[in-house]
Amino acid sequence: MSDPIDAGYFEIDPAGDLTVKVFEYDFKTTNGRGAHPIAKTALMKVSRDVLMSNSTFFTKLLGGSFKEAASNFVELHEDTIQSIELWFRVLHGNIGDGSYSIERKEIWEAIWLTRKYFFHIEKLNVWFATYWSRLTKRSLEIEDLKELLYPAQAFDHHTAFAYITKTMAHTGTGHIEEHNPTRHWQLHVEGRVIQQLNAAKGSMRKEIIKGLFGPLDNFCTTSCSVKEKSLWAYIEGVKLTGIWPLDSMHTRSNESIIESPGFLNWKCDIPQGACVSCTSKLHGGHISDIRDKILTYWHGLCLDCMNVSKPKTGDIDIDYWLHNSREEWSRGCRLKHSRNTWYFSFMGRPSIMSSFLREEQDRKKAARVARMPRRRFPLFGSFE
Repeated sequence: MSDPIDAGYFEIDPAGDLTVKVFEYDFKTTNGRGAHPIAKTALMKVSRDVLMSNSTFFTKLLGGSFKEAASNFVELHEDTIQSIELWFRVLHGNIGDGSYSIERKEIWEAIWLTRKYFFHIEKLNVWFATYWSRLTKRSLEIEDLKELLYPAQAFDHHTAFAYITKTMAHTGTGHIEEHNPTRHWQLHVEGRVIQQLNAAKGSMRKEIIKGLFGPLDNFCTTSCSVKEKSLWAYIEGVKLTGIWPLDSMHTRSNESIIESPGFLNWKCDIPQGACVSCTSKLHGGHISDIRDKILTYWHGLCLDCMNVSKPKTGDIDIDYWLHNSREEWSRGCRLKHSRNTWYFSFMGRPSIMSSFLREEQDRKKAARVARMPRRRFPLFGSFE
């Protein structure tokens, strides 16, 4: 095994009174004893008071009965240097441009540190907002979005979360999933998020199918002599959109279909003698409407609509019906959005939603019992 790499000395606080040595391990390999070797180390100069005021872990470590309480030197093991440096810089108010160019994996590691050292995750929200603002959104591939999905939710960035979920549903193929680039399997979005992402993707796909194949239900109601040729010409046009054959369309994204040459430049040969009904469908005026509908179908998942654990009116039921009846879909939300965004976003933590559903079933059951006619039984001794 090679010696650990010395990653350097980081002066987070020039007036700091505590030196922290970080040991980063290589968890992909093991040595002869079955232990993970140390990959690299780094020293960081920080303020003891800053760490203690921002973490109950460090309060106990540096202010309790541990040996570190009487020392100006602390060792941290099994953390990554970049994620520790990020947290220390944020807590000390010493963030440089380098903090915004860390590897994406390190963002997940930084989130993990909130569980390990009890840092308050919201203290990284401003940093993440700047990090997100510096990203070139158009260059983000679906694999990038899979890794950014959870951090966007964890840091409560409603704009990033909406953009990521909208784009994933639009450009994803097959079953949409997230990707965790770390060994911390406990970090992930709730299953309902993935469920609703795939539901939105599938709903858009149904709209495309309905828009393309709907005209076939009532293609020509006249005695057009070439309606069979017109119908065949329309089917040939549909094939060019990329949605055909239907049994393999799951391998293509919604974006690839509505951006296909056959969709953007819809063209059907119009048979000579075709009637007005056939001609209008073959011209494809409805094709651009389908594309516009998909592009504006929703705004992505809304974090505020998802947060039903804190209902705006104090009651989950009232929240639901107020949105539904008033059609004020983004009422009280940071993100301005339409009905479909609200529809796919109105959810909550499994425990909250399960409790909500149980209470709803209990109320329905109680209401049914209350509506049942009471059976009258004769008093004892009144039988004839």
